[in-house]
Amino acid sequence: MKQTSIPRLERNHRTLETITPLLREQGQVLYIDTLNWRKDFPHRPLVAAYSGYDDEALYLTYVVDGEDLRTLSPGDGNYVHVDSCVEFFMQRERGDAYINFEFNAAGVCYAAHHSSPSESVLLSDEEFKSIERWGSHLGRHGIEETGPHAWVLTVSIPWQTMGYSQGHPDRFFANLYKCGDKTAHPHFLSWAPIEETAPAFHRPQFFGELTLLP
Repeated sequence: MKQTSIPRLERNHRTLETITPLLREQGQVLYIDTLNWRKDFPHRPLVAAYSGYDDEALYLTYVVDGEDLRTLSPGDGNYVHVDSCVEFFMQRERGDAYINFEFNAAGVCYAAHHSSPSESVLLSDEEFKSIERWGSHLGRHGIEETGPHAWVLTVSIPWQTMGYSQGHPDRFFANLYKCGDKTAHPHFLSWAPIEETAPAFHRPQFFGELTLLP
């Protein structure tokens, strides 16, 4: 099982825009570079996720450099995996239940509580609103372009939105992904390897372990 640790970073009233350089300097970097289905989907954009946390939330900065830019999803609660998309799936403990958080380059979020890969309940409006976002292409909806593109997205996901009623955990289980199902160069990358014959991200049995440093 893949493992890593996440450092504590004090936000100190920083905006997500101003906390992004701190995450890139002091956060734990997770490279999303596993081509589980290299033969059928060889495109591999360069993707790094910088992570840190405080008492309120987990912070992730995704830095992406690859082909194509697609941001056609109309708004939160609508699918974004067909766009230029980065994802964070997590579970509090081993089992079938997990939550998926997916974002396109414009910051649109799709997220749901899963009791299993085939059963899900969309986040509430309040939960969607609790997820802060900042990025180089934030709000730039309706793009569909080919050719080289680079973009950055930082998100703040409250621990409460992840199901922790008080404080933060000592550890949790997760995987991070990069995809773009309907871009000109479809691709499916993960941080922790996935042992499936075809693209499948909803596989909590392959999540890695993330420990929070004091």
